[in-house]
Amino acid sequence: MKVNELESARMIDTHCHLASVDFEPDLATILRSASILKIAIISSSTEKDEWDVNLGIAKKYDFVFASAGLNPEKWTETKFAEQWIRKHSDEIVSIGEVGLDHYGVRDHKERELQKGAFIDMIHLSKELGLPIQVHSRSAGRAALEVLEKENATLVHMHAFDGKSSLARMASNDLGYYFSIPTSVVRSPQKQKLVKAVNIERLLIETDSPVLAPERGMRNTPLNLPLVIREVAQILRMDDDELQTIILENTLRLYTRIHC
Repeated sequence: MKVNELESARMIDTHCHLASVDFEPDLATILRSASILKIAIISSSTEKDEWDVNLGIAKKYDFVFASAGLNPEKWTETKFAEQWIRKHSDEIVSIGEVGLDHYGVRDHKERELQKGAFIDMIHLSKELGLPIQVHSRSAGRAALEVLEKENATLVHMHAFDGKSSLARMASNDLGYYFSIPTSVVRSPQKQKLVKAVNIERLLIETDSPVLAPERGMRNTPLNLPLVIREVAQILRMDDDELQTIILENTLRLYTRIHC
């Protein structure tokens, strides 16, 4: 039975990983606090042993929504991921995270195999009409080029670490959404990203348990208000006004979320 605690969300953590082992000791406590703060959550799973666990969490809590994807370095499991996503397509709100990771992969042939898996996932997102959450670590330009070539539309660039000029183009010309993570409080690159992205394409995330406000600490969705505060200061806006805009942006992209 789902836990019906959230009447209406004030903000949505568009990307985190609740199925992570880091949350096993106190997940229920964290989610109870999230409901009090009126934080809804999109939880992503990228490993086959996490997909069912993540979906189970979303089924239990009415303010948690599941996304299913695949770590780019696990490209050999693409077909298995596609089968699972098709089977559960009515129970998830997006595909992801998926994409490219050039940080840990230098071999050109393996990068091409990642690209092939990414293209398959883009096609699946278009077929199912679901947004796609994109991982593009050290591969921002490459990921955007693939997305544009494949005519992807419902695109969410998560924790984008590429040049701000690329984000400006992609948000303005292609209509892609970019989520600002909690690490914005300590990252000059993410602070530049805030200024570059079209405000109507801004989202927020924690990527918890990683990208905490303090390097090396465990992150949780409860840190999401810090993103609003920091982004509002960067844009010289009122916190409440920005919060409303970002919530509207999120619900525009994630049409399966009702809160």
